[in-house]
Amino acid sequence: MIRTAALAFLLCTSASIAAPLPTRDQNPLTASLGLPMPLPARIAPREWTLETTLNWASTALMQESASETLLVDAETRELRVRLMRPIAERFAIQLQVPYRYTGAGTLDAFIDSWHDFFGLPSGARRLLPEDQYRIAYVRDGGLRTDISSSSSGLADVSLDFGYSLLSRPDTSAAAWLSIELPTGEEEKLTGNESTDVSLSLAADHRLDDKWSVYAQGAVTRTGGSALLDLEPRRTLWSALVGIAWHATPAIELELQLDGHGGAFERTGLDYLSDSLVLTLGGRCLFSSGWRLDLAVSEDIAVETAPDVVLIIGLSRVVGRR
Repeated sequence: MIRTAALAFLLCTSASIAAPLPTRDQNPLTASLGLPMPLPARIAPREWTLETTLNWASTALMQESASETLLVDAETRELRVRLMRPIAERFAIQLQVPYRYTGAGTLDAFIDSWHDFFGLPSGARRLLPEDQYRIAYVRDGGLRTDISSSSSGLADVSLDFGYSLLSRPDTSAAAWLSIELPTGEEEKLTGNESTDVSLSLAADHRLDDKWSVYAQGAVTRTGGSALLDLEPRRTLWSALVGIAWHATPAIELELQLDGHGGAFERTGLDYLSDSLVLTLGGRCLFSSGWRLDLAVSEDIAVETAPDVVLIIGLSRVVGRR
């Protein structure tokens, strides 16, 4: 396995300006509210891009406020296929098709070891049965949600329309309008059965031969959700910022910080409020044109997002218009 990884790195080719790591908050209770994935800051004319990304997350927590109790013991796996193509000199259209699973899993033992190795808090994880599934929410003494059967299916498909604001060799910026369609099902945690609309601004800048920075800010108008019998915030803000080190002409290492505002009104629970996630990873660009992303996320604002998310992405330019 070590030899295979070494051979893969040797086959890498020269790296370009860094792009964000392909992840967002994988909280199964808010993932369907339309928060945008990282979007390209650079729209290259005549190039189609195909990307497949797996976000594999695990959450184990118990939270209480004065009137609420929440239990989340769940694993999620979201496989997302993205196809982007330019439609004019500065314009591009992008289709994102996600398939999401929420239920029991196999990551608990790995995450326990991960937390022990880095000295991270385990929270309620040690108190919950290993590799089981349950999401339960109680408010004012009444059980509002109780889910224990795993489910999967097509999640909300997104159409993104991009416009290049700036395109220079070392700096680029683009504005994106994203429309998330109600193709998922709320009872399966694959959608909110309404249309969500986001406006995003993405930018990147290469500082020198070794360092690049990038950022994205977005505002989302959600169509709502009745999952927890809570009123969702109809306007959500989200942002990410990252820095990349071009370790060699072939390899990039990245540190990325993602955050968003609370998704629901009138709740005192951290898991349903503001979120902050740190992602550490990198990418390799192969001479064949393929790009491999590998990363891991941790909820640095503890219990505001899944405990750990494993991210694997594979992409390439597949054609020219």
